[in-house]
Amino acid sequence: MPLGTHTLLLLLLVSCDPNMGPAPDHCPDAESSRITTQDGAQIALHRHRNEGPPVLVIHGISSNHRFWDLTAGHSIAEALVDDGFDPWLLDLRGHGDALRTETGARQHFGWTIDDYAEFDVSAAMAHIQRTTGHSKVALIGHSLGGMVAAMYATIHGDEAVAALVTVASPVVFPDGDFQTWLHQTLSAIGTVPRSIPTPAVARFMAGWHPALPVQGDAVLFNHRNMAEHMQQTMLRRVVSPTTQGELQQLHRMLKAGRLVSADGRRDYSAQLSDLTVPLLAIGGGGDRIAPKQRILPWATATGSEDVTVLMADTASGFAADYGHLDLVLGPAAPREVLQPIVAWLSERRDHW
Repeated sequence: MPLGTHTLLLLLLVSCDPNMGPAPDHCPDAESSRITTQDGAQIALHRHRNEGPPVLVIHGISSNHRFWDLTAGHSIAEALVDDGFDPWLLDLRGHGDALRTETGARQHFGWTIDDYAEFDVSAAMAHIQRTTGHSKVALIGHSLGGMVAAMYATIHGDEAVAALVTVASPVVFPDGDFQTWLHQTLSAIGTVPRSIPTPAVARFMAGWHPALPVQGDAVLFNHRNMAEHMQQTMLRRVVSPTTQGELQQLHRMLKAGRLVSADGRRDYSAQLSDLTVPLLAIGGGGDRIAPKQRILPWATATGSEDVTVLMADTASGFAADYGHLDLVLGPAAPREVLQPIVAWLSERRDHW
């Protein structure tokens, strides 16, 4: 969930520890568990138990699992359960209920996006396989979460992946606008701290609505396509700290124009050609973070013969030109985005 320039500057100027406990899930029956990754970090999984095929759902940058399960009606978990699936919502290390370890210690901040793909998703997949007895799990990711899901499949292979769904997830960065923005922002700031206390700033912004700093850039979502109460709920419950490693690797990706590793040695975009699983890529017609030119290349990025690329815009008959966050949180998103995801997965049940 990248931020506008002056918003990011504000985040970096706030030095307090957010020390924010987990906000309650709207679904109290979710079964939560902590899993230790191979490199010693901890993640959190939230299962909405069902006996159907398992689905792992991954949040984006500076977010947590509540993004996908924010309120009754705006919940991929509800939609999946209603159609007989077994959804597992993930908190990556340092996010949501995985902000701290089970002993209460704050997780360290030396990780990269590579670590999410190599260790966090891998640990979640293994846990789900052991628990459910299913050898394959479908992956759904928003923004960075979709990138991480695809990166996981290139690292570990797609044998355990039943299907892949990306929502507002760039696969390439063919132009320089966002690259220039981030480069200028980081240069203006200087050294990026190890952890940016985004939740504290989000709560501050929620209290000052409608004069939110994010609205000045109109980057995060289409303001005409997200109700005020959803904006407030999102700011108070979804935002997690952003880390130095994430921003630095994103900067490298933007400079390369592709999905690459933190050290630049691995070209994930090139390795996507080895993936053969069904793929659904959804983008928003009004998304300034992941615009059409960064979504449409999913059509040929993998080796899959089953690829669907869907742009949510008025020209295609959608209620709005969807932005980055309202692809999931917009008023018509449950009907126009979440339900089609579930229907697409349901048509591919034979892949589990």
